[in-house]
Amino acid sequence: MKDRAYESLSNEDEVRCIIGQAVIELSDEHQPVNKSTLSLKLLSMADRDRDDERVLLYWIARKAINQPHQLNISARSWG
Repeated sequence: MKDRAYESLSNEDEVRCIIGQAVIELSDEHQPVNKSTLSLKLLSMADRDRDDERVLLYWIARKAINQPHQLNISARSWG
């Protein structure tokens, strides 16, 4: 049986890392960092990734950027 609390924390950390990676890429490309550019960058990163679970994390990261008050990763069921 998997430890859901550990798994949720791990996914939350991954989402934070994905957002950070997007910010770094935008900065390296001399692009402004705002909700719009960050959301588009996350879409393009998801489009390049072949791992379905990771693509889901990109979508969760986009939701965290656009609707941070509605996001509760720890309540999500991962399996």
